[in-house]
Amino acid sequence: MAVLGLRSLLLSHVEARLAVSGKYEDGGNHRGSVFRLRVGQAMIERDGLHDLYPEWADGSSAGAEIRKQELAHERRVSEYIRDLPFLWVRVDDGPSPDSRRAYLEQNLIALVSSYGNSSVDPRDSQWLGNHSRSDAILQSGLWNVNHVDEAYDPAFLDTLEEQMSKTTPI
Repeated sequence: MAVLGLRSLLLSHVEARLAVSGKYEDGGNHRGSVFRLRVGQAMIERDGLHDLYPEWADGSSAGAEIRKQELAHERRVSEYIRDLPFLWVRVDDGPSPDSRRAYLEQNLIALVSSYGNSSVDPRDSQWLGNHSRSDAILQSGLWNVNHVDEAYDPAFLDTLEEQMSKTTPI
């Protein structure tokens, strides 16, 4: 895949999480992003917004009326995500379970996860994830809970270093 194609793929992936344009501008769609779903649910728990957003997380799609009712909350989710630090590493292979990017993701998550361990780098008491209903998020300190209970392969650090040396800012 050409660099331009990778850059376009990365940007479209980010835009999908942030909903920077379209009918629900600055809103997004938590039914199309597990990350948005988890962040929004934690906000609902933290702020006691259950009555305002009773359909949040119900189903994989919603009609225009429900989407409009949830738009203010989707915007809060977008605002939260926009304020998160963002790091990308260039990996020039396509997504698949056996790809380098899958190998790196799996091992990075396993490395930084606190799941089942005392945390080397505990989350701040103000971290939104502390309000999650997900035990895996609470224990791991991560929004992405795939691989949080696995051991990492120390050899992946060499692969990560190699990929980082190929990465330039966008």
